[in-house]
Amino acid sequence: MMLPMKNETLFGEDDGLLIPDVGPWTEDKFSLIRNYCQIFSSAMKNKWPTRIYIDLYAGSGLCRIKGRAQVLLGSPLIALSVDAPFNRYIFCEDAPERFSALKARVKRNYADRELLLIPGKFKEHIDEICSAIPSNSLALCFVDPFGCDFDIENLKTISKCARGVDFLCLLALQMDAKRNIQHYMKPGSKIDRMIGNTTWRARWNNRSDHHEDFAKFLASEFAQSMSEVGYLETPLHMMEEVKTHDKSVPLYYLAIFAKHSLAFDLWKKARISSSPQREFTFE
Repeated sequence: MMLPMKNETLFGEDDGLLIPDVGPWTEDKFSLIRNYCQIFSSAMKNKWPTRIYIDLYAGSGLCRIKGRAQVLLGSPLIALSVDAPFNRYIFCEDAPERFSALKARVKRNYADRELLLIPGKFKEHIDEICSAIPSNSLALCFVDPFGCDFDIENLKTISKCARGVDFLCLLALQMDAKRNIQHYMKPGSKIDRMIGNTTWRARWNNRSDHHEDFAKFLASEFAQSMSEVGYLETPLHMMEEVKTHDKSVPLYYLAIFAKHSLAFDLWKKARISSSPQREFTFE
């Protein structure tokens, strides 16, 4: 029986390098990511000889919840610290200061791992990313943007690089799209690039339920677009909705997109074992 990892592994230490402040809900996000990476890597280590982890918005590697002393591992260090490490790691980060901190941390603590660190926007390095993914491998690609500003066509390109490419996506639909609905209803908005079409507006305007939630509608549209390149259409109930801690205001979805139903089984296990057990440490 595969046991979930202890929550302590989510915590890091201040090393004097850049540690950005984040909201308290980030602990919930990284707890789920930690569990999924652990379960995924352990379950796949004897099924796939080569497993690749890709982080398109890697950040600095550490973060701190605003107002708290506790430091959290970011997604790159989470993925590097699983019990069954991936064979290769690809980290992209656009912000120079965050990239420098990430590079220093992974080189210091994980020099023995096969690493590719790419400074800049991932969309400008698609060829480099794809060339680093062996065609017979299984890849897990984490997509964690600050908003809805990414192009689904880039994900579709990455999806063709290997026999298996699963995506773990943060869909900032409540945090971004829902707050800017009037702007995004105009032609040419970034939602068109995220969803991958412009026909979604007609479907929204012609919806039968005029009380339908805009974020849920767009999440379903994104899942439909992923299904057009062979991915199983992830239903809403399989997406994890992350909310604020004070007023339980929805912020974004975390969703898995895969071509095999086993990924959904692993995702379900990760969600069950990710019940928040928060340790509040104040300065």
